[in-house]
Amino acid sequence: MTSGSTSSLSRATGRAEPAALQPLRICMIISSYHPIVGGAEKQVAQLAGLMTGQGHEVYILTRRYPGLAAAETIDGVKVRRIAMRKPVKGVGFILGAARMVRELNPDVIHCHSLFSPALAGALGKRWTNAPLLAKPMCGGEATSIVRKPLGRQRLAYMARAVDRFPMVSREIEAELTELGVPAKKLRFIPNGVDGARFCPARTPVEKDKLRLSFGLPAGPLFLFAGRLAAQKRLPLLLEAWSDVRARIPQATLAIAGANRAAGSGYEATFGEGDEISAALLEQPGVRMLGHVADMPNLLRAVDVFVLPSAREGLSNALLEACASGLACITARTGGAMDFMRDGENGLLFEVDDRQALATALERLAGDAELRARLGDAALRTVAESYDIRQTASSLLAQYVELGAGARAASAGRG
Repeated sequence: MTSGSTSSLSRATGRAEPAALQPLRICMIISSYHPIVGGAEKQVAQLAGLMTGQGHEVYILTRRYPGLAAAETIDGVKVRRIAMRKPVKGVGFILGAARMVRELNPDVIHCHSLFSPALAGALGKRWTNAPLLAKPMCGGEATSIVRKPLGRQRLAYMARAVDRFPMVSREIEAELTELGVPAKKLRFIPNGVDGARFCPARTPVEKDKLRLSFGLPAGPLFLFAGRLAAQKRLPLLLEAWSDVRARIPQATLAIAGANRAAGSGYEATFGEGDEISAALLEQPGVRMLGHVADMPNLLRAVDVFVLPSAREGLSNALLEACASGLACITARTGGAMDFMRDGENGLLFEVDDRQALATALERLAGDAELRARLGDAALRTVAESYDIRQTASSLLAQYVELGAGARAASAGRG
């Protein structure tokens, strides 16, 4: 499959040494990438970097926004940006990405999202015969496809064309199973976090210095970090915060997020902003930080991380906060339900329950000992089961297994 040689996946299955050590050419397709730095983009960048570091050749195929180069190499990862031509930009991206797959002739195609990236990957598979993986980004993605015109036919086609669906949560597994995707194609492979980069402050003095560097005050310090989009439920958090602040005036809520990538000129990192009243944003005890480039140090500076989202896959921001030793408050949705245990390694509340969220916020604002206990437990959880290297290793194993299967099927047809 790789031009001029036998498929490296096939070579991998024919030698005694570990298959994953054999060099692969990998095409990952995602709607946006660097300099867009949302959770999905960061996860792909980390995985691609680890795989490149192991000798694999990784290409990221993504949309080309104004001002960005058509091709560049970032930290050893080869990025190819596809022009979005009017009037049907989505179709242009699908066809352009599929043509790029055909040109690169990879050993495996890995799509991030069941929307246009997966359609591009399916077309690319028809032209190259490369194994195809498609990762749903969050719960509800497949259901939203089914609700569109001809949606059931589209999902049925994806269920046939895709060789493996890596799932970041059991919620997604249940959704795909209910919609008829064969169980043999499902694999639970959660997102991971780099524990060397995201780790707790070493001492209280270091934490205080970091807090000062961000211009943040003393007292219990909470953080929301993410896209300012409706599903993140920032207005709900701000409404609950007004209740908490009235009773604990020394507490502060910092908000790291923005609607545009700095200087990009296009809607990017944090998507479309939700409608938030000025009164909520300007209430006492709320600090708007905008886009923060140095998230590891910001996480080390705060006490509690809050994720009020109504819908998630497996939040990278939540994993990063846990790896930083923070007590976390999150809604019962997505991958958080797979590892977060209420009162043991975090606090959980029902989606959109303002009173329950306010209660959790107030509980942690007033109990430093509980914050420390939950943060220590969260750190242990992600260190044991959510390391980014485990994620990369699991995916590489799938790549090799699928390559072996493709070779066997080809031999059978011969």
